[in-house]
Amino acid sequence: MANLPHDIVLDILSRLPVKSLNRFKCVCKPWLSLISDPYFVKMHLNRANSDPSMNHHRLFTLFPFYSLDYESPSSCDDVADKAVAVDHDHDHDHDHDDAIVNLGFPSKAPQNGVQIVGSCNGLISLAYRALDVTILWNPSTRQSRELPKPSFSSDIVSLYGLGYDSSNDDYKVVRASASAGAYDQVKVEVFSSKHNNWRQIQSFHKSITILDDSGTFLNGALHWRASRGGRDTILALDMAKEEFFEVPQPETRDRNISFHSLGVSQGWLSLLCYGYGLEVEIWVMKEYGVMSSWMKMSVVRGRDIGYCDYMVPICFTKNGEVIVVVDGRKLIRYNVHEKTMKNLKVRNDDWFEWVIYMESLVSPYADSGNKDRDSHMEE
Repeated sequence: MANLPHDIVLDILSRLPVKSLNRFKCVCKPWLSLISDPYFVKMHLNRANSDPSMNHHRLFTLFPFYSLDYESPSSCDDVADKAVAVDHDHDHDHDHDDAIVNLGFPSKAPQNGVQIVGSCNGLISLAYRALDVTILWNPSTRQSRELPKPSFSSDIVSLYGLGYDSSNDDYKVVRASASAGAYDQVKVEVFSSKHNNWRQIQSFHKSITILDDSGTFLNGALHWRASRGGRDTILALDMAKEEFFEVPQPETRDRNISFHSLGVSQGWLSLLCYGYGLEVEIWVMKEYGVMSSWMKMSVVRGRDIGYCDYMVPICFTKNGEVIVVVDGRKLIRYNVHEKTMKNLKVRNDDWFEWVIYMESLVSPYADSGNKDRDSHMEE
């Protein structure tokens, strides 16, 4: 490797998974410097985003904190496998299965009360609403950061979000409180990872009711389901301009139809529509911002899943299967065409929260290179 040109080494390393790169930081100081460099981090992220041959996305769940590679053949549950896992790992502190990984807890704060409030480019945002504590965490590198306290405190936080401002190369956390400020306005603050501070930005009127308090990042903006004057809409925040705008929801003739669970599906903004007999339609917006481009993409039928109270399709696999959370306790991989399903592994003893994230080298600190190099030098 020492005889290879720098560009060739860079190209090879940028194609490797994060797990390998984390180990290779210990090979030598030049590799540590290279893998920690912001240019390489962006190159690796862009390559992962455009690589159709590998699944770089993972399903993150709490409690406890686990990551699942839902594309892996070993992600499917098996009675014998579970018996071995229980026999050797009663408290779930260790897991030797590559498909499901115990991530541990990224903060010294107590786990009780923490919630997932955002995901973007490999970073996950966790919040203790009652304590006004927000944590940025990269589960792939295990690097975490507790953010400074916001400038205003409130028991009622109406929305959160985590997004990326590409024009300023800045990861931003958004937080809004309905109980602070003017009586008719909702105060909004943005934390800039680059500048390490909270700033108040454009507010929005209290006549807009936020229905999904955790934002969905896509196309340079954060999105929340909302309602204004009885009309459902999607409130969006441009991460570069820090200005709010609205994105239309699907328009249907049936007034009894309502949409839920805003997300991203295969690169499109998505919504779920629950019908009769526990049937869930997945709708996607094929052309961003255009109401007429909303279309029904797929249907998950309750009779194929079996008895349950509710189900939430959360993402698609590369071959078109749907990952579905059932009753907040069970995971399945559902084949829409064959109407078959497989149970996926979970290590949670009770109801769990989830979010999809991408494995990346992105640091929760703006100066990722220095922070990373310092931590390895100490080791």
